[in-house]
Amino acid sequence: MKIAVITDLHYTKSKIEDCTNRVGERAPELLSAVIECLNAEIKPDIVLGLGDFINNDNEPELLKPLAEIFKRANCPSIAIPGNHDPKPEVFYQTFERPPEFIDIKGFRFMPFPDDEQTAGYNARKSPEALNRIKELSQEKPTILLQHVPLYMPRTIRCEYNYDNAEEIFASCGNVVLSVSGHEHAGAMPSFRSPFPIIIAPALCERNFPFVEIDLKETGEIDTLKVHYLG
Repeated sequence: MKIAVITDLHYTKSKIEDCTNRVGERAPELLSAVIECLNAEIKPDIVLGLGDFINNDNEPELLKPLAEIFKRANCPSIAIPGNHDPKPEVFYQTFERPPEFIDIKGFRFMPFPDDEQTAGYNARKSPEALNRIKELSQEKPTILLQHVPLYMPRTIRCEYNYDNAEEIFASCGNVVLSVSGHEHAGAMPSFRSPFPIIIAPALCERNFPFVEIDLKETGEIDTLKVHYLG
């Protein structure tokens, strides 16, 4: 199973003055280059876009060119909004809303676009989401997808997490991997939780990284590569 991960494009029409290390104005160009590379060379089984496609949630019109580029991938894809994107009900007027889960090559991908945002740019999963993880992750090796990093407290150094992370991990049946964005420096991988945690780095920061994950049939990580456009 080959997975490609793109996150944190922060598309804006002008330079981001308060975060000069971000080049969000180049987001369409960068995303197009990644999709071309995926189609021509890497050929993943699924492409994940894990949030913060745009920098300002009051500019939802900027989602349209990114969604058009994202659809060029020659494989299934999942896009979820981040804290800089509009609310899901607006975001999914442009991007396609993913189903509750997608099964590919024996793995179950579970996206969480509706998680509550909490103070400090953290998040929280609802009781309904916890029950969904508990029930649906029993059937197949499952991969959890969310914008905010998910890891057991005090296992890695990261500014963000889920407020109820320990509850979430207690609900994970046959979860084999969690993949997130949000922490721009990334963290890949951490094996100190019950399963590997991958936090993909931000595409909008030099050297414009995106991630390739190869999983064995058992769900273990075979190879993990960070690719750079520049």
